Amino acid sequence: MRKMLLMIFTVVAMFALAACGNKVDEDISEKYITNAEDIVSLLNDANYEEVHAMFDEDMKVGLPVEAMVELTPVIEQSGDFEKINKSSVEEKDGHYIVVLAANYSEENRVFTVSFNDQDEVVGLWIQ
Repeated sequence: MRKMLLMIFTVVAMFALAACGNKVDEDISEKYITNAEDIVSLLNDANYEEVHAMFDEDMKVGLPVEAMVELTPVIEQSGDFEKINKSSVEEKDGHYIVVLAANYSEENRVFTVSFNDQDEVVGLWIQ
């Protein structure tokens, strides 16, 4: 039930963020897509401490490293990472929201990573 609620919340949040954001120029888009891809790579390697170090203070408190370990079964059940299939970046209220569609051997995942203007992670969702 918890996973279902989390997935529903993630989908609703993703559509709300996508509908309200502003397009960004190509240089900014490329920068934040690269940053988000680095985070996905670290998550795939279960390097949660390094991802946690990229969080802003609110995220560090809200999502401690110990809780991030719960991501391991979700990522493992996806299978082997293959590639990022699609990516987009939008700006909303001073935050850059990156959506990455990732292909895995068993299941596909959508990662939404939000950054503030200091390039800190202020939001992280995995669907």
